[in-house]
Amino acid sequence: MDVSLFAALIGGIIVLGVVGDFLFAKSKIPTPVILMLAGILLGPATNIFTSDIFFEIAPYFGTFALILILFEGGLDLEFDVVIRQFSSALFLGFLSFILGVTGITAVCLIPFQMTMQDALLYGFIFGGTSPAVILPVLSRLTIPKKLKTLLTLEAVISEVLTVISVIIYLNILREPQHFDVSSIIQHIALSIGISFVLALFSGILWSRFMGYFSKQNLAYMLTLGFVLLLYTLTSFLGGEPAITVLAFGILLGNGRHLATKTQSLMARLNSTINVTDFELDEVVKKINAELTFLVRTFFFVFIGLLFDFTLFTTDVMLMAAAIVAVFFITRFMTVTLVTPLSPSLRSAHTSSTLGLVPRGLATAVMAFLVLESRVVQSEQLLPVVFGIILASNLLMSVFVYYYQSRHSDDAEKEASA
Repeated sequence: MDVSLFAALIGGIIVLGVVGDFLFAKSKIPTPVILMLAGILLGPATNIFTSDIFFEIAPYFGTFALILILFEGGLDLEFDVVIRQFSSALFLGFLSFILGVTGITAVCLIPFQMTMQDALLYGFIFGGTSPAVILPVLSRLTIPKKLKTLLTLEAVISEVLTVISVIIYLNILREPQHFDVSSIIQHIALSIGISFVLALFSGILWSRFMGYFSKQNLAYMLTLGFVLLLYTLTSFLGGEPAITVLAFGILLGNGRHLATKTQSLMARLNSTINVTDFELDEVVKKINAELTFLVRTFFFVFIGLLFDFTLFTTDVMLMAAAIVAVFFITRFMTVTLVTPLSPSLRSAHTSSTLGLVPRGLATAVMAFLVLESRVVQSEQLLPVVFGIILASNLLMSVFVYYYQSRHSDDAEKEASA
């Protein structure tokens, strides 16, 4: 490909991402869907790029994009609202995942006559939503801050459950004689505990450091390097990196607020604290938002490039359609069950949450992991994965369009009241 044409394509993708963000208020179509369709146009539709060259770098680029998206999402959340919404988000995330896994497993078992082993594996792979897709949509959705926080936390919890369940289930299939329920529960509790402890210590440490350094040159680059190292350290110690990065972003973004809250405690200990020493400079936040936008834009185009429509047989499309139908049925059941317990959900229209079922690159990465393990051999797994990613994102855009067109004005009036 000519260098000038390549530069033009890169520039065009960036402009498309910016225009899509600006036009969301009018078109009501989520930018991620537009960018995925652009990727499909550049890849499988015209063969300007072939998907083969992207499969090897997919896990790496997807991880980098997810880190930035989670970090930005954390910076934008208010600590007090997170604390108030956490229990509802935990319940919503767990219930959504459990109902999703149950429904998908049942569909794979009965109509498609899979073995219990394969059906359950499909359930775990497709059980959780994608925060990499949902968080950028939530940032543009006209919903109250409390609901946005609730749905952000739920998306992260859902993906964490997906990753943990697939890895544990693969280990059980490899060594079934070592299966022990208590050790699994202990593993999950330890993993989440490690994540929160690392986020707490690193958040306090880096908030103090950035109070001095955030106005200096390259402050953001240093912070980005620290976030990447924190992600790696969490993974190495057996924690959940997604939880750590999100929690670290929340603590860093709320450093001044948390320092203010501890002033009275420090006064009792005959000590003082300067709250400005814990404040993150707005320039750092703006640079992070710009870089996250750039990586996020190419991430969604990248997902579109991975599609291969030659693998979409009738059986694959039927299975993908059936599983996506389960997403919406179980989502409706989950929201209905949790709404009486959550003021944030009670005050919102159902359509604002019902469509948030998209699957993304994390689902694809888990599928790659399953195939690489050679524990299960399934020729139709990857085609089904990509069919579900495309269908769930397109249907999410339909719900977002409906909500933004019909009910966003009411939500705006409620928020300003």
